[in-house]
Amino acid sequence: MRWLGVDPGEARVGLAICDPEERIAVPFEVIPASAAFPAIRSIVKREQVSGIVVGLPLLPSGDEGEAARMARKLGDRLARQLDVPVVYEDERLTSVEAAAQRRAAGAPRGVASDDLAAALLLQQFLAGRRTAEQPVDERSVADAPA
Repeated sequence: MRWLGVDPGEARVGLAICDPEERIAVPFEVIPASAAFPAIRSIVKREQVSGIVVGLPLLPSGDEGEAARMARKLGDRLARQLDVPVVYEDERLTSVEAAAQRRAAGAPRGVASDDLAAALLLQQFLAGRRTAEQPVDERSVADAPA
């Protein structure tokens, strides 16, 4: 299944996509927030996306603030109008991590890292799916060295 990761922001929306085997997420594109819906609609069709993961920017307490409400508004619209499943993924700190990775790679300050943040949240989601699909063998965990 091919998933599109969406890191919604006030000014920009970062996008990432995964391979059909759900192994790896890669940065895809950064789009203006004002054009998010039509751009995502086009990408879903063109790239044969089967599902969308929308980053949910929760507060440090875990509560939803205004940014999370705006992310849900976009996600709900995508779910209603695109006929693909939309799931929400906690994206706390993905933008901070993405900016740190871009700086470590030598990118100057101010270079948008929204697409990398989307890739991080999509990779987190994919890892969770793999973990949920593979039951843990209790004996192998108990026998593992401490």
